[in-house]
Order: sequence, then structure tokens, then C-alpha cells
Amino acid sequence: MGEDRHSDNKKSGMAKQTAAIMTGKLIALIATFAMPLFLTRYLTKFEFGVYSQFYVLVNFCTIIFSLGIQANLYFFYPKANEKEKKSLIVHTVLFLMLFTLIAMILLNIPFLSKFLIGRGDLTNYTSFISFGILFLLPLIIIEPLYVAKADNVTSVFYPPAVVLLRLAFVIGFVFYWHSLNSVMLGIVFAGFTCFVFVMIYSLKGIDLRQIGKLINVKLAKSQLKYSWPFGLALVLNTLALQFDKIICITFLAPASFATYAIAFYGIPGVEQVYQSLSQVYLVKMSAKHHDNKPKEISEIYKSLVTKTYSFSIPAIILVSLYAKRIITLFFTSKYLDAVPLFRIYILTFLIFMLGAGLILRATDRTIYSLKAYFYSSLVTIPLTYFLIKHYGIWGGLVSAMLSIIIPKTVQLHYEMKLIESNIFTYFPWNKFLIIALISLISIVPFVAMEYFVEYGDIYAAFFGVLYLGIVSLVEIKFGLFVFDNISIEYIVKGLSTRFAFIGYLRNK
Repeated sequence: MGEDRHSDNKKSGMAKQTAAIMTGKLIALIATFAMPLFLTRYLTKFEFGVYSQFYVLVNFCTIIFSLGIQANLYFFYPKANEKEKKSLIVHTVLFLMLFTLIAMILLNIPFLSKFLIGRGDLTNYTSFISFGILFLLPLIIIEPLYVAKADNVTSVFYPPAVVLLRLAFVIGFVFYWHSLNSVMLGIVFAGFTCFVFVMIYSLKGIDLRQIGKLINVKLAKSQLKYSWPFGLALVLNTLALQFDKIICITFLAPASFATYAIAFYGIPGVEQVYQSLSQVYLVKMSAKHHDNKPKEISEIYKSLVTKTYSFSIPAIILVSLYAKRIITLFFTSKYLDAVPLFRIYILTFLIFMLGAGLILRATDRTIYSLKAYFYSSLVTIPLTYFLIKHYGIWGGLVSAMLSIIIPKTVQLHYEMKLIESNIFTYFPWNKFLIIALISLISIVPFVAMEYFVEYGDIYAAFFGVLYLGIVSLVEIKFGLFVFDNISIEYIVKGLSTRFAFIGYLRNK
């Protein structure tokens, strides 16, 4: 009885943390779409293309040069004592600052600068790129930190606050200076503000005058030992996922790049929900690895991918159906040429949602992720260059999809061997099939309405919510929904209590 109660409490705690992270990311997502909604109407397609190149390059450098060092917090922080936790944070901050300095130096080497920035209009914004990296790269410490701390308040408020702050600075500067420079400047100033907050949050409770006493060389080596295979794998993964866009900066005109960028906006909410789940489940799988319970890791993984497919399959189907409406609504009809690219690209989410590499990270086998991306990159990087150079946008799309599928497949192969499984037993195939059938059968009437009845976007939004509601209810009945019944009951009870308390305060 006591064990059952303890298990229920753990599930409730996981549900609460997952819901907090998910809420923060979804609110951030809604706010994120306000930026292109504004910029695609304010900027010409050419200018939006240059802005997209700037944003892609800053994000690319931020991920590449971080070397994945922040991921060590997921693994070490939950089991560390108080002093070790402070040391882990101090080490990670120092590593990130060092990597930021290296990134800025390398970016100003003429050969690398020409390769990354090209020779087009983006060269006029080199200083903005440098400042963007300076302020944005160290920020990546905060997410693994608030996840490892189970800080649900920061999980909810930080992600949307960052997006809203960026939007406020950009819009404010645009209305004051009326130029593309003002957009770049707004992003840099927002990055600086976030940088100050993240440093205060990360180093809270740490006496900087005594920072020398927190330097633990042995622990720092352990962090690097854990992170370097994952970091190099992350570099290769980022090269695989972003190399097409870096090459497109050279071979595509800004207007064409704008179309290409829109095609990769993905599915609203899906990636954010996946990240929320995977972060929580990664910590849980790491704990099972520390307790030497490999079979339980497999069960946790199956639970995770069932949940990720429970929302990703219906989302892919729904977004594909309403792709033209979504592109027109958010980015205007100027970008309708991105629709076929967008529809094909979102199919890669079926691979992405399998969480390849999570078990390798949880079991400290990140060296295998490195091998997967290294072997894959030998094929995908030269292939990407060839396809984009000769086939333009469509070559870029094909190379981008192959760069996702190939390394993920290799990672899954390694994970199957690690837990002594095979393709037939590794995945919960029966649950995947049920989710797919529920999603496909439920969409039929909405497809008929879309092609045979004329209606506006407001009705389309209502139908989309209705479809997701129908699928969710059926999945709950079959025990396949993203939250299990215990978690749903806990969340509903928590919301009811809060609303009752608010009502009590108002009446009083």
C-alpha cells in the first residue's frame, strides 16, 4: 500500500513537472509565432530572408560551440550533494563562457567567416552575429538547470518571457528606427537582458568571492568526460540538421531562403511537448541507470514514445490537412510556395519522436551517439552540398530529411543492442498502430469538409481543436494519452483546488 502511494506520488510529481515544462514551452510557442507574424508583414521577402539567415547562423553557432556541455547537469545534478551542485553549475558556466570566447574568435577568421556567412547581404550584419552569440550561447545552461532542480515556476515562466522580451525589443526598435538593423539590434538587446537574468539565476546562492573553493578538478573532468562524446555528437547532429541551411546561405538568394526557412517551422507545439517529456524522462532513466535497473529503462522508454506518438501522429495529420491555411495565416500568401516543402518535412517528426539517443545519454553511452553522427556525416555532409548546389530548394529538403533519418536510425540500432532488444520488441508497435488508426479514422470527416465545403479560418481552428479533442478522448479511453489517468486526475484536482481557492478569496 505504501509502495503504491509512493509510486502514485512519483507519477504525480513527474506529471506536475512535465505539465510545467510543457506549459512554458507552449506559451513560448504561441508568442514565438508573433515574431514572423509581424516580420513577414513588415519586411519584404528579401529582408525576411536575410533575417532568417542571421537567425539560423546565430542558432547554429550557439549549438555548435556549446559542445553540449550543459547536458551534464541532467546526469550529475540530481544525485549530487549541495556543494557538488554548486561546483557543477560553476564549472558549466565557466565552460560556456570559454566556448563563447572561442566561438567569437573563430567567427572572425576570414576563411571560416566566408564559409559560414557567405558573401551576400548577410556580411553587413557580422557584428550583430558576434554579439548574438556572445549573449545567447551562455543561456543554454538554464533549461537543464531548472529541469534538474524540478523548478516548475521557472519552467512555466522563463521560456515565454524570453520570447516576449525579444518581441518587445524588436517591435520597439523597428518602430523607432524603421530598418532591418533594428530587428537585429532588438534580438541582441533581448539576449543581453536574458543573459543577465540567467547568470543571476544560475549563480544564486554561490559566493563568487569563494568561487575558487568550488572548483573541483576531478568533478570537472567527469563533466567533460560525460559531455565530450555527447558534445561532439551534438556538433555532428547540428551539422547534419543545419548544414543544409548554412550551404543555402551561399547558394540561395535571400527571397528563396525565406521560402526555405518557412518550410522548416515545423508543427506548432509538437516539438515543445516532446522536449518537455523527454527532459523529464531522461532524468528518470538516468536515475534507473544509477540504480542498475536496465529493464526499467526499457519500460520508461516505451512509455515515453507511446506518449510522443499519441500527440505527434494526429498533429502531423491535422497540420498537413490545413497546411495552406497555416502558411497563409502566419506568413501571408507570399510564402505559399513553401507549402509542399512544409508538408513533406513534417513527416520527419515520426523519426524525431522516437527519442533516438535518449537511452545512450541516460546510460552514459554518449560515445555511441558520436559514432552514429560521425559515420552518418561522412555521407550526409558531401551529399547535402551536392544536392543544394545542383537542385536548390528541393535538394536542400531531401538532404535535410536524410540528415535526420540516417543518424537517428544508427542511434536506435545502438540502443537496441544496449538493452538486448530488436526492432520487433523495442517499440510498442501495437500502441503505435492503435494511435494511427484512431488518428486516421477521426480525420475522415474533416478531410471531406476541407475539400467539399467552403469555410473560414476561424471554423478551421474550431475543427482542428475538435479533431484533437476527439482523438485525445479516445486515446484516454485506451490508456494512450500523453498523461495517464492518475496524472490527469492529479492535474484536474490541482486546478480545481486553485479555482476554488480563487473563488473563496473573491467571495471573502
